[in-house]
Amino acid sequence: MEEVRFWARRIFLQVGHQWEPAVDVCEDDDAYHIILDVAGVDEQDLEVKYHPNGLLVIRGARRPLVTNAVQCLVLEIPYGAFERRILLPSAVDVEGISATYRSGLLHIRVPKRSSPNQGRIVPISP
Repeated sequence: MEEVRFWARRIFLQVGHQWEPAVDVCEDDDAYHIILDVAGVDEQDLEVKYHPNGLLVIRGARRPLVTNAVQCLVLEIPYGAFERRILLPSAVDVEGISATYRSGLLHIRVPKRSSPNQGRIVPISP
């Protein structure tokens, strides 16, 4: 049992209290595609906001499924709040930004455009 506690402490120290979901940023001729791995995050705990300076900010939080009464021996899954910031070119269609959340992946589509834009909060669809 002491060996399990040693490994549990070691893994916990490596993971820590902060986490960043993995992100892919891709593009095609019409749009940029930002995909975040946010498995276990409830849709209502996600926020996507585009700022006029070209900054796309994604915030959220993953909450533990077990209560404090449960003693975890190994903790590899990070929990808590996160924030990712992605700088995009200013030539995007702000009104066309859309976000979908399916199977633990948040997909944000940012259409390209030829002129600069203003900020906007992006609704997330199931």
